Amino acid sequence: MKNDIWSLDNFDFYKILCPYKYEAHIQEVPNLCFNKHDFLFFEKDAAKDIILIDRGKVKLGHYDQEGNECVMAILGRGEILGQTALFGETTHRQFAEVVEDGTQVCKMSIEKAKELTRDYVPFAIEMNRRIGQHIRRLERRIEILLFKDVRTRLVEFIKDMAEQYGRPKNDGMVFEHSLTQSDIADLIGTSRKSASLLLNELEDEGYIQFNRKQIFVPNLKKLELAAQPKK
Repeated sequence: MKNDIWSLDNFDFYKILCPYKYEAHIQEVPNLCFNKHDFLFFEKDAAKDIILIDRGKVKLGHYDQEGNECVMAILGRGEILGQTALFGETTHRQFAEVVEDGTQVCKMSIEKAKELTRDYVPFAIEMNRRIGQHIRRLERRIEILLFKDVRTRLVEFIKDMAEQYGRPKNDGMVFEHSLTQSDIADLIGTSRKSASLLLNELEDEGYIQFNRKQIFVPNLKKLELAAQPKK
């Protein structure tokens, strides 16, 4: 078990937790490994744990009245689920489905998280910061869905994924993914056919290179131009 399991960006939860507390927690609740299409929780399930993603990706979403899946976000390593339970939420409002084989998470009970929030001020500050960050991300997604055309929504999605999960390659960025074209379509609010056509269009124009496992963006600044209206 790596000691940086609770590392989030430049903030290391391990430095806050006393070694004996950390070791006791891992012995009591070891890391859990999941495969694609496994669910961490469903809508209306009891919110009992804070869940940290150590490896892989998870999608958050809900089902509308007709039973259609509405994907709200894709979360990756270092991101937290279930944190609203710290503020009184007793059930989950969304489902959390694993989208990448080998996804690994670590769970901490709400009681333990509340104890840490009370006893360790930096922990509380970081939790609040991450909740605010999550809210801003959802607000931006709603704004894009409401006010941008489909091509722009796809470009913004690719940019966000590259910036959050990408690694440098040549002069561009490449990121691994396990998303189907249907997943991408759900995330940008369009049909699978439209998403497929736009992905091929962006590749033909040289803005991206994609396959089932990764998307390569040769130049992020040039990708931004792909969202501008053609003259």
